[in-house]
Amino acid sequence: MTLFLDKIDSAPISNRDFDPQFLQWIWVLVDSLNENLTDIENAFNLFSASSYTASQINTMQTAVPSQLSDGIILYDTTNNEYVGRISGTLVKFTTAAYP
Repeated sequence: MTLFLDKIDSAPISNRDFDPQFLQWIWVLVDSLNENLTDIENAFNLFSASSYTASQINTMQTAVPSQLSDGIILYDTTNNEYVGRISGTLVKFTTAAYP
């Protein structure tokens, strides 16, 4: 499922008495909001697990407090497998060859 977020076309300003600096600020705001919406859209549509070595993953897990939260998915580059954290414990996701 692909997620599409509506973007802001423009700032509909009908009053011409605004200061040019204010109008410029509105235009920059609209552009910034659209960029943020695109970033959010890409985060959902192009999700990929962050890559770390097994040593880095274990270091993050054993840090006090843990730097990993439940529900995170990581890619272990040392062992070429996906790792997740469930109920405070790291688990690996085993997969079969595709298809």
